[in-house]
Amino acid sequence: MIHTLILDDEIYARKGLISVLPWEKHGFKIIGEASSGEKALEFLRNHETDVVFTDLTMPGMSGFEFMKEALKEHRELKAVVLTCHQDFGCIQDALRLGAIDYIVKTQLEKEKLEEVLERIAARVKHDQPSHHHHDLFPDHNNESRKKYSDEVVGSIRHAVKFINDHVLGGIHQEEAARAANMSRGYFSTCFKDIVGTPFGDYVRSRKIMKAEELLLQTTKPIYWIADQLGFQDEKYFSKLFREQIGRTPTEYREQGGKP
Repeated sequence: MIHTLILDDEIYARKGLISVLPWEKHGFKIIGEASSGEKALEFLRNHETDVVFTDLTMPGMSGFEFMKEALKEHRELKAVVLTCHQDFGCIQDALRLGAIDYIVKTQLEKEKLEEVLERIAARVKHDQPSHHHHDLFPDHNNESRKKYSDEVVGSIRHAVKFINDHVLGGIHQEEAARAANMSRGYFSTCFKDIVGTPFGDYVRSRKIMKAEELLLQTTKPIYWIADQLGFQDEKYFSKLFREQIGRTPTEYREQGGKP
């Protein structure tokens, strides 16, 4: 059996997940549940666990922070992330940290339950996280994506990695298109269909995520962070940050990033 821990700060989310999925049919045994990253780490130190299903947005220790600690302490542990939104950026970050898969809690449809658990069970047993494009891009874009060949999807995936690796500084669509070996116009269309968001929106969201990281991990002034991210206008950067996060960069830093 695959010994499984469920981590989510909302009790009803934990209970719902435990009750709705056919765990035992696919070889999973729920051996525990935790309401915080700290409690989950304590559980892992005292129980042999194969896989943990973890929420990403929790008060205190986030799912990202938990994964960093847990996978550092327990190298054989596998992680599957739980998210309420089809946030491609967050999912990408989780996969980069070592997650082997993800589940969007609000989109668990009956007919997909078997497929989801079967896929995750196979990865846990064989220790082979998939890098296939269907796992890296949100499910709701499946229909749009089907009209493109694996080669085109692979090119867009390469462009996404290029963007993520060069988020500091000003990155232009022409550069990303060159990385994908496509014309700018075709790249723009393919990117929106395959990733699910226009190029400009995706880049801005990645920059704001990087800004959150810099605000919490450095004491650099706001204008310096704005400049690092390619924003020449500090006021525009602060306005954009507030629109996406709901707080100014200063407020976000003062509150330690917590809601």
